[in-house]
Amino acid sequence: MSQGRFFLLLTILSVGTATGIFFFHQLPRFQSYDDLSWMAFGFFILLSIGMYYGGRSAAKSVNKHNFTNAVIGFTIGKMMFSILIILAYLKLAEPEDRLFILPFFAIYFIYTIFETYFMTRLGKMNT
Repeated sequence: MSQGRFFLLLTILSVGTATGIFFFHQLPRFQSYDDLSWMAFGFFILLSIGMYYGGRSAAKSVNKHNFTNAVIGFTIGKMMFSILIILAYLKLAEPEDRLFILPFFAIYFIYTIFETYFMTRLGKMNT
């Protein structure tokens, strides 16, 4: 996958996700959690960019195990940072209920699908 195509797809996905976040947080039950959603949105965009460059570099490596290691490392790192973000939000914002997790995991799920798509494409690259 070329860099231009990656950024085009990321832009389209991000505009759609931002629009969804905006409208989702118009619902009264979710208005107080928009800060977490926008923080997650920015985090997953930056993570996708990092994954693209790390995955592209690993895919071009002579050692094909580097790509597998990169995928596993990014996956574990993403899960750990997501847990830390949620725990920090629980501690700092003290939300009144657990509904804050729904928009967070929706964003997580959207970007995970995108990352799986482009990492699969990168894994098929020739060295």
